Amino acid sequence: MDEDPLKNSLSNIISNQRINPRPLIECLDIQSTFEKRKKNKIFERNDSSRSHDDQIDGSPGKGEVGRSTVDIREPAPEHLNALQNAFNKILNERLLSANSFKLRKIVFNKIRQLILATRPDCQINLYGSILFECCLEKPGVMDIDIQFKQTLQYDTLKELLEIITKSDLCKEARINTEHKPSCIDLIINEPNMRVRITSGYNRGINLSKLIRIYTKFDSRVIKLLRLFRILSKICNIDKPELGTLHPIVYHIMVIHFLQQIDPPILPCLHEYVFGIDHVPVTMNENHYSEFFHICNEYSREWKSKNKTEIEMLFLQLLSYYVKIFHAKQFVVSIQTRMPVVKIDKNWHSKKLLVEGTFHSLSFFFPF
Repeated sequence: MDEDPLKNSLSNIISNQRINPRPLIECLDIQSTFEKRKKNKIFERNDSSRSHDDQIDGSPGKGEVGRSTVDIREPAPEHLNALQNAFNKILNERLLSANSFKLRKIVFNKIRQLILATRPDCQINLYGSILFECCLEKPGVMDIDIQFKQTLQYDTLKELLEIITKSDLCKEARINTEHKPSCIDLIINEPNMRVRITSGYNRGINLSKLIRIYTKFDSRVIKLLRLFRILSKICNIDKPELGTLHPIVYHIMVIHFLQQIDPPILPCLHEYVFGIDHVPVTMNENHYSEFFHICNEYSREWKSKNKTEIEMLFLQLLSYYVKIFHAKQFVVSIQTRMPVVKIDKNWHSKKLLVEGTFHSLSFFFPF
């Protein structure tokens, strides 16, 4: 019989306080881009053909020349003040307003009451960016998961569609099988609002709960999550159907960064609960409740020694993924501070690999 990974969680927590794993950032050979450029010999192009490792023949490798042609210098206080004003303006314009958030809560309760009236055995969960308060005003989609006991996923969606279309709640509703996972896309009559309903998407529910817990550890986390999400939206790199990243990946990247900086602003909760020697770990469905309980309790105790302001953290976040993190070699993981290398995952592509937090789920993006 397999050992329950949560059985000895308290002893793991105690032992972890005496062990300091070597974080990924200390395992990287970090040199400034400027210093690397000085050491490189002059580039002479022989021809324009591409080799197997995607670099032009005769050119130095990306690891030699650095990831950016612009060095990020230490910003002056005036720069940080300007960023602070810009960030406040952007958040005010792009983030879901308090009134919009209130309207979505009302719509959620209406849908909940409608479904419960027909199927009182159902389980209804709000998840996604609405749950951890990182939703943008546009598109502002609200994610809801509804599960019926002893009913398959697609059968549940068909029954839900029938219940919804018979009501006067929405003006348009259809099952979308191209979305992963399959869902019901609907537009609410009043207010004009988009809602996405899935069934049995436990992975999305649990990941949303975990991100929400991480926002409780430090007040800077939610602001950085929002800013990075807005950046991905402005740059139009948040559409997986078009080959870019799923929006949730940007939240994972922020959490990973805040775990890797020294001193860390966020802990690695999987390390804390399961022990350093047992991560990365794949959790079973019956582990989540106790795991989240322990993490919530820990959020009341954690105090980071890192007092860096949000404006500087945002610049450091960009610099980390542009100049420091080696996407060809390492995996973006929030389960541990120690490096997770691609070869251990049997992944040999040079694309960005983001590891799921509970299952063997990965997101890929050419970096």
